[in-house]
Amino acid sequence: MPCTLLTGRTGLAMRTSVVVVVAALAAASGLAAEPTLEVSVPQGPVTVGDRVPLRVQARGGEQWLWGELTVAVTADGPWAVIDGPHEVAGARPPIWQLTVAPMKTGTLPLPEMRASVRPTDGEPRGVTSGEAVSLEVASVLPAEGEAEPAPLRDPIGVHGLPWEWLAPILIVLVPALALQHWWLRRRRRAVPEEAGAALPPLAQLEELARTLESGLTGSTPELVCDRLAAGLRRYLERRTGEPAQEMTSFELRTLARLLRWPEDVQRGLHRVMQLVDGVRFGRRGVSEGELRQAISAAVDTARDLELHLESAEAPLEAAS
Repeated sequence: MPCTLLTGRTGLAMRTSVVVVVAALAAASGLAAEPTLEVSVPQGPVTVGDRVPLRVQARGGEQWLWGELTVAVTADGPWAVIDGPHEVAGARPPIWQLTVAPMKTGTLPLPEMRASVRPTDGEPRGVTSGEAVSLEVASVLPAEGEAEPAPLRDPIGVHGLPWEWLAPILIVLVPALALQHWWLRRRRRAVPEEAGAALPPLAQLEELARTLESGLTGSTPELVCDRLAAGLRRYLERRTGEPAQEMTSFELRTLARLLRWPEDVQRGLHRVMQLVDGVRFGRRGVSEGELRQAISAAVDTARDLELHLESAEAPLEAAS
């Protein structure tokens, strides 16, 4: 088939038509729309510490895949991010909202904001705002007169005593002080002055047990359990050197397992502390017979532990 060479006006017209068609296809496919970020700032004066809401709109790349927005701020920089960025649901291309606060005065450029975007058939790249946006930040100090800081917008900056905080503080503090006073009085009643402090640890516990058994009729179960728990802890602390008076019942049982005390000692300690804690903290009802059994179990547990410790200390004394 013969070929015809087009020259002159006919060839020029065809080349122009091809260029127009290619440009139209490129615009329709979105290739001409380069992605960028457009930052919107509120109007009006800004002072140090003000909350400045920002709106970041992605432009271009409608069919591309956008990632998260990041804001480049440092601990000692002129800007701090208070909230965000949060992406607005349903916006395509995406829109982010965030709140920043200026930490210095003067003409401050906004911190750099960057988002990653990837074409459907290409490599991801970073996108920043097309132009730098700056804000004029004024000082909170008055322009003339005494240089005294103006009050902030929250109760922390109000001069003088924050009276609006006084009632919540008292609501928490007064019951706490009353509870502490009650606990100290109860502890002093539970641990009277030890007339027999010179006695050996086991003899002191046995003396306490006889006192408690003789006074069961005239004492309340709570006071008996307080004194029994304190006496048993005092015996363990004097005999083993461990801070038993500062331990909870769970910590005492853990200590017994770690030191490999006999099973009878561990079970007796658990049984006694379970009953006294139930009466002291759980308002458990208890009979006089149960209290006598608990007192007897405490003494028996101490005697079993005494035998165990003496057998463990005998080889050390022989070696020394």
